[in-house]
Amino acid sequence: MSINNYEWNLENEYLQKVLEEAKRQLDEKRNAKEKLEKEAIETQRELWNDLGSLSSENGLDQLSEFMSFMDTMKHQKRSHEFTKKLESKYEKMLVSPYFGKIDFVEEKESIKEKCYIGFSNLIDDDYDFLVYDWRAPISSMFYDYETGQASYECLDGIISGEITSKRQYKINNGKIEYMFDSNLSIDDEMLQALLSKNSDDKMKGIVTSIQREQNQVIRNEEYKNLIVQGAAGSGKTSVALHRIAYLLYKHRETVTAENIIIFSPNDIFNDYISNVLPQLGEDNMYQTTFKDYMHKELGNRFKKETSSQMMEYILDSNEKLTYKDRIKNIKLKTSVEFMNILKAYINDLETKDRYFKDITVRGELVISAKDIQNLFFDDYSNLPIKRRLEKIKSRIIFLIEPYEKAWIDEVYKELDESGDFIDKEEMKEKSTQFVKNNLNDVYVKISQMTEFNLIKIYRNLFKNLNRFLNKANIEYDKNFIYSIKTYTLDNLNANILNYEDQVILLYLKGALGDIVNTSQIKYVIIDEAQDYTPLQYEIFYQLFKSAKMTILGDINQSINPFMNVGNYNNIYNISKDDTCIINLTKSYRSTMEITKFSRNILIENINDEYVERHGDEPSVIGFTDKDCMNKKLIEDIKEYKQKNYKSIGIITKTARETREVYSLLKENDIDAKSIEKDDDKYINGILVIPSYLAKGLEFDVVFIYDASNRNYNNEDERLLLYTCCTRALHVLNIYYLGEITSLLKK
Repeated sequence: MSINNYEWNLENEYLQKVLEEAKRQLDEKRNAKEKLEKEAIETQRELWNDLGSLSSENGLDQLSEFMSFMDTMKHQKRSHEFTKKLESKYEKMLVSPYFGKIDFVEEKESIKEKCYIGFSNLIDDDYDFLVYDWRAPISSMFYDYETGQASYECLDGIISGEITSKRQYKINNGKIEYMFDSNLSIDDEMLQALLSKNSDDKMKGIVTSIQREQNQVIRNEEYKNLIVQGAAGSGKTSVALHRIAYLLYKHRETVTAENIIIFSPNDIFNDYISNVLPQLGEDNMYQTTFKDYMHKELGNRFKKETSSQMMEYILDSNEKLTYKDRIKNIKLKTSVEFMNILKAYINDLETKDRYFKDITVRGELVISAKDIQNLFFDDYSNLPIKRRLEKIKSRIIFLIEPYEKAWIDEVYKELDESGDFIDKEEMKEKSTQFVKNNLNDVYVKISQMTEFNLIKIYRNLFKNLNRFLNKANIEYDKNFIYSIKTYTLDNLNANILNYEDQVILLYLKGALGDIVNTSQIKYVIIDEAQDYTPLQYEIFYQLFKSAKMTILGDINQSINPFMNVGNYNNIYNISKDDTCIINLTKSYRSTMEITKFSRNILIENINDEYVERHGDEPSVIGFTDKDCMNKKLIEDIKEYKQKNYKSIGIITKTARETREVYSLLKENDIDAKSIEKDDDKYINGILVIPSYLAKGLEFDVVFIYDASNRNYNNEDERLLLYTCCTRALHVLNIYYLGEITSLLKK
């Protein structure tokens, strides 16, 4: 619908009113900040003048006064940080205060309320909302409804009424560049304009283009756990980050960024998404990876494989003699059956008799083996094993203390009566040392009985693996199990932990009570959910029992053929009582041509929607000579760079290939970067990256390097190739040497 001059004038007048109010409040915050800065300087001057340097000679009064100054300075610092945050908010508002508007008439009311929607609330001195934060309850209607009947939920309950009009704006530098009325949540033309832009070095917020199905995930608080399945390019990660911003806004009195943790696939991805929440005016939550969390918990005793090293082995080591044994090892240890064996093993550890012994001191019974057994199986039975053993050790030491003290007193008396010593401190020290030395064997026995050795526990599992397989009624080949046992124990003896073993150890560590408390975490976000095994989800639920979880992934992007969730039922069954599965069915990232081409790689047809944004058909070019392929790659990189594409991704299958291609580009004076490890930083521009590290990222132009049948020759690599192709926004070129991979023949 076209907008007449009268409407344009009204909108410009309202914009000026908003900008003037934002400017007034900005000036207030700047003045307040300057005042706080002066007060802080004055407080520090008073501290120095009144107290000088701290000295024990000045007593508690000086210390008390010093602590009072410190409290004042901490309060000033908090106030300054809060004011600075508000200052930043108003500065952003002066650039673009809002992007949408709905006219809403409540039921049984005649007054039309104009609700302008932006990144933050703007309220004047009369408590009128000039702009509503996009996360406010009333703003949800902008995303969820066309014109007509609508409702939203707030503290007063469900408010129903009618949206009489919807309008969208592009405001930049305080001026309306364009606006239009629309019946859709986000007009397709506007959405296509947004999607047609080139990618940046960091992920951007999508507040202005949130779609209805995305909004339902962002605001969903009906269930404790959300599982979000979304096709490539459906905005899963953006939705997750905007969900965090929404939760921080809605529960701002009780939830801070410190109460939220996000598990990303790797550090590259953590860096890539690090700007989104600050753009939305919120502090970043705690970002980590499963690998980093696990490595921290397991310590530094062992040489630990990373998930990317595991992927490199799977993709590039199939000619090694040990390859088949390793793959068998991974398949067994990541299976649901093995997870059940672990649970049976833990139950066995908790219920079987332990070799406790009587504790005596100089022939006197301090506590019997039977009483220690009762402590383990009755008094402390509600605790995990490590905590039980710690409690038992503390209890025994407590019971020994009177015996030890009485013995020390006896020895002291004997030394005193001997007349050989005059110094009482010396006699006390010698008597204490004598008793300690004589009780050493007792304390060693206590430590041995209450020892918690995770590696020893893991060794014993494999020493007795056949028994637990029989107990679980699992049929197995004896030679196969023997090779698994030997492989695992040999690695442990060499202080090597493969990635799959680390996951098992972390699970045992948590189940046996050796994990740090995480009760301060209220919300957990798990991205790329398809690449975690059922056992890893058991760990998540074990670590964050009381937290609410949002789990986002795409089964079709399972890049590790052996370590993945399999299907969402494996997660759903762990916590099915309060879990909901939501599907995001529309893809926004790639052009229609790239989306169709990529989906054709999959065995099963995907009929999900996509934005009808057109571009060139993906180019698939074969070469008989590697030099010719490399020459074409260099020519095309230069061509697309001249076309002003900001990001170009050359995706190789392995890190070994990444190094080769990177060297080739440097030799040809192409300014490129490479990523080979999962803890590297994301860099915009021309980037060479292995297939398994590219997930979650996107590029204007993607080159798939050597998609030949020699390179991608395994059905297990189908989803990996699909994931690589779906990284492209505008251009996808696939080069292959010799015969094209059969995965692209459908």
